[in-house]
Amino acid sequence: MVAVLITPTDQPTVTDPQPAPRSRGRRALLIGAEIVASLGAAAFMVLLAAGVEVDPLDRIGQVSGLAGLQLRYAIIALVVMALVIITARARLRAYAPVVERVAAAAAAGLFSGLVAGAVVVALAGTDYGLHATYGDSGALIGMAQYIERHGTMEANYPPGYPHALAWISGITGAPPEHALKTLQVAATALFGPLAYLVWRRLLPPLWALGLGTVPALPLIDPYKPYTNIMLVVLIPVLLLLLRRLRTISTVTTRQVLFSGLAFGATLAVVFLTYSGWFVWSAPGFAVAALVLFPWRTGWRKGLLLVAVTSVVFVLLAARHLYGLLDSSRSIKDQYFYWDTWSEPAYLAMWRSDLPGMNPGPWPPPGELGGVGLFTVLAVLGLGLAIAVARQRTAVIMLASVFAGAWILRFHFGSQMYAQDAVQLYPRSTAELLYCLLLLTGFAIHFGAARLARVDPLRAISVPGSRSVAIGAFTALLLLLASSGSAIGDRYMPRSDNSLGLLAMNSQMTRQLDGTCSRYAQAMGRGCFVEGDGAYFELLQELQRSGPKVGELHPPR
Repeated sequence: MVAVLITPTDQPTVTDPQPAPRSRGRRALLIGAEIVASLGAAAFMVLLAAGVEVDPLDRIGQVSGLAGLQLRYAIIALVVMALVIITARARLRAYAPVVERVAAAAAAGLFSGLVAGAVVVALAGTDYGLHATYGDSGALIGMAQYIERHGTMEANYPPGYPHALAWISGITGAPPEHALKTLQVAATALFGPLAYLVWRRLLPPLWALGLGTVPALPLIDPYKPYTNIMLVVLIPVLLLLLRRLRTISTVTTRQVLFSGLAFGATLAVVFLTYSGWFVWSAPGFAVAALVLFPWRTGWRKGLLLVAVTSVVFVLLAARHLYGLLDSSRSIKDQYFYWDTWSEPAYLAMWRSDLPGMNPGPWPPPGELGGVGLFTVLAVLGLGLAIAVARQRTAVIMLASVFAGAWILRFHFGSQMYAQDAVQLYPRSTAELLYCLLLLTGFAIHFGAARLARVDPLRAISVPGSRSVAIGAFTALLLLLASSGSAIGDRYMPRSDNSLGLLAMNSQMTRQLDGTCSRYAQAMGRGCFVEGDGAYFELLQELQRSGPKVGELHPPR
């Protein structure tokens, strides 16, 4: 029989007989196995990338490097699939749930390890991280240097990432300019494991990979990985908090206190790493909390949970929270760039301030009243999620957060002209897109659960079979491979105004010891200090000389 879905974690991925209740020790061991598998897969891909020997300043070298990474990924993925298929046999089916957990965790790690590996290839031969000492990289390096001298930094910027940079610089003995490369690669590699492991608190393994990790694919950003990682962590943490609040009457006061401490500390860590998502999430989360609050069955415990969570959060994040609120009255964001010129209701993709030399019409022409098929499907997913599960905690919160961020987006956008201020309004695109994709995933998830309740025999024969698990792993591993390669390719050195310029600057900027990077020397055009006009002339020359604008094709 198939169990009736009560919460998102109650729906098993397969319909095999459920194992006997596990001891705490065995459960901890299984959780540890998932953590090790996910982190290990990511780290292994990064280590394998170090063995890819190509010239990243040659387009052929870049393609060969990406192909080499795909080959390594494919071999590991085949091993993972072999284990999944072998344990689908009747005699080994008792091991299938454990293998499924480890395989899903490893797949998430392989994806972000693949992207991080592409960054390793792009930065081969240079000590700098992406963008060298330009832009935000230079600002983070300056913060880390200030921390090294004074032990602290200004309170108006989240301190987590600059402190991590200063810490890595201290333990490795490398200057922050070089330590940033290590931190960017490591944080990028952590993206997949963090996304998967946080969603595992809510979903079974395959659902955590497909529903929790896949919607996060557009968000991975090796240049400043800490920003979007915190969005991927924040949403499920807020969902866990609301789920606890909704069922608070069923737990003891001691459990309420422990939950408040845990949630307050976790939210403080996210806030201190990157606080921007709290602004976009706050209105919708507040509405969802009011809707889900146990007004009649456990309001005292509900208030206690809210109070403890809030107090712990404020105590841990007080300095940055005060600095943020204080600076909000004086700091004015006037950085107008590509995304601020785009039609404000478009959210399917964004190009940041590095759209490339020939991005074409933007937003791309849509088939239905200017709206593209992808957006139509995402909106249908939103409607389907509400139709099949409008009373579920996940749907209530995600729809509320989406609505709140949507309204704030247009509030700030409508004031740009009058106030001559951006106020980071295009950043809401990431959260809006993430919420839409999650809602589409939950529509499928809860739709499958409804099917299981209405027609258990059909649920057993179709969604619950081992063949479906094998098929899902095959499709997801291929999707993650394709996405990882496409994302990694964007960060390969290019001479145009695209994301590839970040690695190009790293390769062509003079090293701290006065030398050029290995492949800049091989190019034979020298290297440059930041702001050197000769470098910009070289970029324009390279743009004209390649068969495709921006691609690097040295004489062969």
